[in-house]
Amino acid sequence: MTDKNYLKGIAAAVTAALLWSLSGIFARHMDSTDPWLLNAWRGLATAVCLWLFLALVYRKRLPGQLRKIEAKALLACAGFFAAGSTLYLTALEAAPVANVSCLTASSPVFAALLAWIFLRERGDGRIWLATLLAIGGTAVIFMDGMAFSWQDLAGNGVALLTAFCFAGQTVALRRFRAVDMMPAIAVGALAVFLILGVAFRNLAISAHDLRIVLLMGTIQLAVPIALFVYAARHVPAMQLSLITLLDVVFNPLWAWIGAEEVPERNAFIGGVVIVGAVLLTLLRRPARQPATA
Repeated sequence: MTDKNYLKGIAAAVTAALLWSLSGIFARHMDSTDPWLLNAWRGLATAVCLWLFLALVYRKRLPGQLRKIEAKALLACAGFFAAGSTLYLTALEAAPVANVSCLTASSPVFAALLAWIFLRERGDGRIWLATLLAIGGTAVIFMDGMAFSWQDLAGNGVALLTAFCFAGQTVALRRFRAVDMMPAIAVGALAVFLILGVAFRNLAISAHDLRIVLLMGTIQLAVPIALFVYAARHVPAMQLSLITLLDVVFNPLWAWIGAEEVPERNAFIGGVVIVGAVLLTLLRRPARQPATA
């Protein structure tokens, strides 16, 4: 892993977080408020976009490229992606949004544990400090909305499972980074459509919302996924998970710019803390990690 590739990976991860954060501004312009419907169609749009991209890149070599992906790699990446997306929506229905946002911010902790077990990547003190700061910054942003009670216990547990799935997806991409894992994510996105759309919900959607969701599936999910898969080849898992928390900072910023929703003071304070935590991880390049097939 060269310094140049590492810097490219960092840039790709930051750009992915920035694009992921556009979800709120897209949702503001939709007629439907059903998150299950939105994510079902977004999953299908993402899968189609990723497959079209892969077809353009690999052309006749695509079947051979697919055969390079081991079954366990496909199951891990696709499974964590589909499970994380589904569990996130389940958590939002069972617990306050603030609780879910704060608990899913614990993803870097799970990423650290999984990376240590499966990749032998160990975060140093600086990375752990940045993780604690980022979680603290997230808590500051959503402080006013947090309400822990026995009624929220199930939703909070699902939110932690969501964080684990996000971490699992990141580590799986690192574990199998010698092969392009984008097809596995495309399978996971299609699984989201089948699980949320076919199994649980009516797929009826207006033409207006469908246009937005198709655009959303391309810009807000497919493109950042491609960037994130690339970043996972060159950036350690724990650091990668921390960078994705920039989504929490960018999301209210876009809502402010595009929907005139002025963020509260806590959003500014917490955002500064999260950005500072991410910058802390970039002060020193991590040790070289061997490629893993």
